[in-house]
Amino acid sequence: MKLGTLIMLASLAFAANHAIAAQTAPPPIIPLPAKVTYPAQGAAKSVALTDRHVVVCADGNFAHIVSDTLHRWSDIRMGIYPDAATARAANAKTITVDYASAADIPELRNAEGYSLEVAASGDVSIRASTKAGAFYALQTLAQLLEKGATGGCSLPVVTIHDAPRFVWRGFLVDSGRYFVGVESIKRTIDTMALFKYNRMHWHLTEDQGWRIEIKKYPKLTQVGSWRSSSPSWGDRSKPDGLPHGGYYTQDQVREVVAYAKQRFITVIPEIEVPGHSSAALAAYPEFGNTDIPGYAPFVQTTWGVKPYTYAPKEETFRFLQDVLDEVCELFPDAQYIHAGGDEAPKKQWDASPFAKSVMQKNNLKDANELQAWFLRRIEKHLNSRGRQMIGWDEIQEGGLSPTAVMMVWRDWKWARHALDQGNNIILTERMHCYYDYTPGNLPDDPYYHLISAYQKPPRVITLEKAYSFEPISNGIRPEQEKQILGSQANLWGEYLYDWNKAEFLLFPRAFAMAEVTWSPKDARDWQSFQSRVPAALKLLDKMKVNYQRADGSAALPTPTRK
Repeated sequence: MKLGTLIMLASLAFAANHAIAAQTAPPPIIPLPAKVTYPAQGAAKSVALTDRHVVVCADGNFAHIVSDTLHRWSDIRMGIYPDAATARAANAKTITVDYASAADIPELRNAEGYSLEVAASGDVSIRASTKAGAFYALQTLAQLLEKGATGGCSLPVVTIHDAPRFVWRGFLVDSGRYFVGVESIKRTIDTMALFKYNRMHWHLTEDQGWRIEIKKYPKLTQVGSWRSSSPSWGDRSKPDGLPHGGYYTQDQVREVVAYAKQRFITVIPEIEVPGHSSAALAAYPEFGNTDIPGYAPFVQTTWGVKPYTYAPKEETFRFLQDVLDEVCELFPDAQYIHAGGDEAPKKQWDASPFAKSVMQKNNLKDANELQAWFLRRIEKHLNSRGRQMIGWDEIQEGGLSPTAVMMVWRDWKWARHALDQGNNIILTERMHCYYDYTPGNLPDDPYYHLISAYQKPPRVITLEKAYSFEPISNGIRPEQEKQILGSQANLWGEYLYDWNKAEFLLFPRAFAMAEVTWSPKDARDWQSFQSRVPAALKLLDKMKVNYQRADGSAALPTPTRK
């Protein structure tokens, strides 16, 4: 065979292989869908999205969500039709939403699963058994949109069948250390919804501030929501002398909860007991260990674990039950209420004659068992309100309630006892899921100082390390896997002076958690993920959300301190 013929055949083979590779490359979507099918070779690869497209959906409210979402990302305002026949009579291209289960599509058996088909005709079909599934299909469609350099939008011709791996795909907002405004929270909800998160864990009470209005106890916010100063930027040993505070009115809480619900995110409130309670006890000191020497609670002005804990007396339980009753009313869709249970020093209980008498009366051998007893009292009340308690992994010290959900933050070893006992757990292990730890390569500015600056060695969670997290550890029995509800990204607020810095730390690492909790384990691939991150960052640019660039710099300017 002549050399020219060989070269030509080799070139054709390369072109064919390149076309196949391009055709089977993953779409620029985070999290990666479960199943993606492209058209056969030679078929149309993309279709235009134009103002001839209309939304067809019998559910008028959801039809407007579809229309508004696509307008946001494409700048095309689409009409709405209640049925396909009317749309066809108008000679329109359709984006059809159909709530219907389908035995031929296993993913639709999942309440959050969906089918999305972009046909060569230009018609788009969304099928899901619930509105949540249809909403996630819409987020995928939004990410598939490609705007041309000179205007116009296109969509790839593709069929996607998709469903999440885990039911808990969460992110934590810590309002306790620094108050976070409602608009910042809403923007984060918008961003997380785009990447299919479905739980917002809202940390509302801390030693450094009580952030939720409780009508029956107004001093919780009048006194407990303000501190006299905070640690200085870049030097936590030096007070800044600036008062800091704020709280959410009950109307604002309802506003956030409703906003999240519209985006299929459930807000899970955390009211810390028995520790992290300095701010509450500054407002109502009678609910603390008043019989110990030097008892003088105040709203803390520094970080770290503080000694103040609630006293195990009946008036304290009545107070906490009253608080939780109002919390349950404000979060009507929250199946779970987080009660904390972490980092509660036992020193005050050990020094309290009353706490010791409670231990003796209830045959509790030590303060760890007293904490377990205390939390069971809280859990019993939550159960009476139709709710289930979540606690950090310290809740197993002294005896784990068989009905509590345990959020594991320290290490996998803390999960095993809970799993063996039959408890459900949420894995949020700190060395992969604590996004307040440095992402590496930070700008040289005190504004970017983080807790890891004080740890030896520094705790670094790069994007690759965040992506490497696996919620189901080796050695877990198959029947126990269903007890692992999922995971979440935790962003603790000690060094988050504003939400611009919070976004810088969340993104792009929050993309990793989105994929860890949604995509099939076998489909996850670091190289593929890296190739899809730039498209996701362009979405953040459009939303004007801050993030860390690959060179370590921030996408948005660093604000000056007022």
